Amino acid sequence: WALPLAAPSILRRSRARRAGKRVRFAQVTVYYFARRQGFTCVPSAGGSSLGMAPRHHRARRYSLSQFAHLRQVSHRQHLRQHLRREKLRARRRELTQNGTVPSAEAAGLTLADVSDDDLDVGQVEVGDYFYLQPLPTKRRRALLRASGVRRIDAEERQELRALRLSREQCGCLCRLTCEPRTCACSQAGIQCQ
Repeated sequence: WALPLAAPSILRRSRARRAGKRVRFAQVTVYYFARRQGFTCVPSAGGSSLGMAPRHHRARRYSLSQFAHLRQVSHRQHLRQHLRREKLRARRRELTQNGTVPSAEAAGLTLADVSDDDLDVGQVEVGDYFYLQPLPTKRRRALLRASGVRRIDAEERQELRALRLSREQCGCLCRLTCEPRTCACSQAGIQCQ
């Protein structure tokens, strides 16, 4: 009784089949949506969460190289704005001696007072720096107003505050053994935490 000498490997066959099948992308489609008040996320502070319209108002196609370039330009602009705000805060702190002495000059400073020459953009690698930054409440509200949102629902602020408070308390107050009559977890229908 003899075995075949060169039995083809199942693994080799599947690798050979896979070698010819690759996904290659030639372009990127970017959809643009109008901003709306969100009601779907919980910002870490304040009210008026950001959201987007249910349908896009514009779509653009880019080649991969065009999209990479646009993204790099956008990230560099965000970095420049971030560094400008940081420089403005630092100047205000200097003029007010870390906020201890009121200064009319510090109060009058704006982002326009910080020139591009004051920024060390070349020292920061854009790819390493860029990530989504949380926006303060005032900036979120300004973005919404600039996008045409006329009335910002004030009730959302209270709802978001209540959600943040409820997330701070996790579990129950049971020690060693669970007391189902007083256990918040048991009453919520989950295992005692």
